[in-house]
Amino acid sequence: MSGFWLKILAMISMLIDHTGMVLFPQMQGLRVLGRLAFPLYCFLLAEGAVHTSDSKRYLGRLLGFALLSEIPFDLACHNTALWMQSQNVFFTLFLGLAACELLKRFAPERPFWSLVGVAGLAGLAEILQTDYGAFGVGLVIVFYICRTSPARGTILFTILNTGFSLLNHMTLQLAAPVAVLPILLYNGQRGRALNKYVFYWVYPIHLLLLFFLRRFLM
Repeated sequence: MSGFWLKILAMISMLIDHTGMVLFPQMQGLRVLGRLAFPLYCFLLAEGAVHTSDSKRYLGRLLGFALLSEIPFDLACHNTALWMQSQNVFFTLFLGLAACELLKRFAPERPFWSLVGVAGLAGLAEILQTDYGAFGVGLVIVFYICRTSPARGTILFTILNTGFSLLNHMTLQLAAPVAVLPILLYNGQRGRALNKYVFYWVYPIHLLLLFFLRRFLM
């Protein structure tokens, strides 16, 4: 599978997951299908960290969409325009990419301080209460470190995910390692060209649509 098809699969999984969360909370099967999305996005982000030609623009893009998506996220997930107790997943991905950049630039010469910086970013995710928190940042790092050994990365992901799921009593999250299959089928190619902003805009737009659908239907 190319990167393009991994993105399509991640997007479809996310749409199914959020549709179940917002409109059909009683249909747990939709949430199970949605467990593929986050690990796939983390894997793709780690790949992006390796191949990007402009990390500053990449980070700025993620942060920009994190800010843009916060109100749609709060409306869809908490039925209010401002909910400070949780922040959308773009913040998690931003911190994950920042952690990869720290490792890329400083780990060879300053490994200890690089790890301190990464731990600080993971801690910040917990303080800000971003979606998936430190676990999400850690998952991006796992895929980044294991980029030359996908099998090892998927094993570490499964272990990390199991611990996170059990500690947080998130039974549905135990289904996330199903994402291992498409990750192992990844061929290292970018695949079909499509404007990258399409995948970014889908997130806030679909959350707004789901919010209004819920208001209209319920």
